Parts: sequence; structure tokens; C-alpha cells
Amino acid sequence: MRDKILSLFLILFLTGCSSLGTYNAATGRSELIFIPTSEEVTMGRDVHGNIIRQYELSSQTEKIERIEKIGQRLAQISDRQDYQYHFYLIEKEEMNAFTTPGGNIYLNTGLVDKLKTDDQIAAVVAHEIGHCAARHTIKKFQAALGYNLIGNIIINQVEMGDQVKGMASLGSNALMTLVFSSYGRKDEYEADRLGVKYMQLAGYDLQAMVETLTILKKESKGAKTPLILRSHPYLDDRVQAVKEMIAQTNKQRDIL
Repeated sequence: MRDKILSLFLILFLTGCSSLGTYNAATGRSELIFIPTSEEVTMGRDVHGNIIRQYELSSQTEKIERIEKIGQRLAQISDRQDYQYHFYLIEKEEMNAFTTPGGNIYLNTGLVDKLKTDDQIAAVVAHEIGHCAARHTIKKFQAALGYNLIGNIIINQVEMGDQVKGMASLGSNALMTLVFSSYGRKDEYEADRLGVKYMQLAGYDLQAMVETLTILKKESKGAKTPLILRSHPYLDDRVQAVKEMIAQTNKQRDIL
């Protein structure tokens, strides 16, 4: 019986679908999230400490201020407002952008330098904020660590708070590995959808999302695939999906 109960809880935990969960306005679903915001922010601080030890944060003031301005404009209309968003520029030629727990968003100079307009940069930032709002990052952590977490809670009857704190205190190297692991296709498409939504609400040109994906596709034909594209859905599929999202958004706007 204990094994059956454990299996049931694991299924609910890993799928994030349960009537016991909290409604997520970004995804439109009830989701079972065990890690509270306070612990997520702590995890993000730990990861940030590791990032700044491994990578050089840019000192290019103009670019940093540009990203911060765009980021905060988009963050204001994010579906998730239970923490502050922070935006960082890393001096690295690889074309990449990523999100860590607690609302920390990083862009490489190699990516920013390929994007010529604020709207194109906004497309990348809005996509990353979409991952934050949909809680993709923290759900990825839960999925990777959930078996041990749920097993201890059910079998040993350990308090949930103690287990969550244990997850938050994991070594920063282990957290970094999860940060750079890829999202699934479903999460990527959802982040694109939310990115289009946030760009529209913030007043950015939605076509820039298509332009940005097209730039990334062009760069992927080179000798080295941009890091941001590795293990992601095919660019052609994402471009087509985004075009359909934009068309639907424009149609709804015209009706209103």
C-alpha cells in the first residue's frame, strides 16, 4: 500500500497536475509547487554566486542599462510578481540566454550584439520571463529532485519545510548543472506564447519575435550551433508557431 501511495504522489508531483495545487495564471493550470518563493530566491542567489565566479559580468554600462530598461518594462506585466526580476549581461561570445531560480535572467554579449533593436532584445527577455512566470525553472528542479523529496516526506514523515530547505542548500555546482539543462519542447513553446503576450502588453513589436528566431536560425547554420538553440525545438516549428500566435493576438486586438 505504501508503494502505491508513493507512486501516486510521484505522478502528481512530476506532472504538476493536481487539484491540491495552486493556480498559475501564466499557464492557466493548477500546479503542485512545493518550493516556496523564499527558498527559490535563496537557490537563485547560490547559483548567481557560482555564475559570477565562472563567468565575467559585463561592464558595458550602455548595454547593461538597455537590457535593464527593457527587462523591467516587461517584468512589470509578467503574470508572476512574487519576486523581483534581475537582469545580467555576461561577457561571452556564445549566443545564449538563460534563467535561474528566483527571477534572475542572463544574456550573453554574443547574443545581444546580434540583436539590433530593442524589440529583438525584448523578444529574448520576454521569452525568459515566460519561463519564470510559468515556473518552468523551479519545476525542472522539482522534477530532478522530486523522488528523494517525496519519498522522504511520505516514508519518513519528515516535514515538508525541512525537505525544501535541503533542496535549497544543494551544492551550487549541482544547481548549475540543472540550470544549463534544456527545457522540453512544451516549455519552450509555452515560453514563446508568454513572450508574445508580454511583448504585446508592454508595447513591443511582436514581429521582432519572428525576426529574433530567424536570426538564431541563421546563426545555427554556422560551424557552432548557438548554445541557446541546443536541444530546443526546431526553429522552423517555433517560427511557425510564433507567427500563428501573433496572428491570433492581432485578431483578438482587432475585435476589442
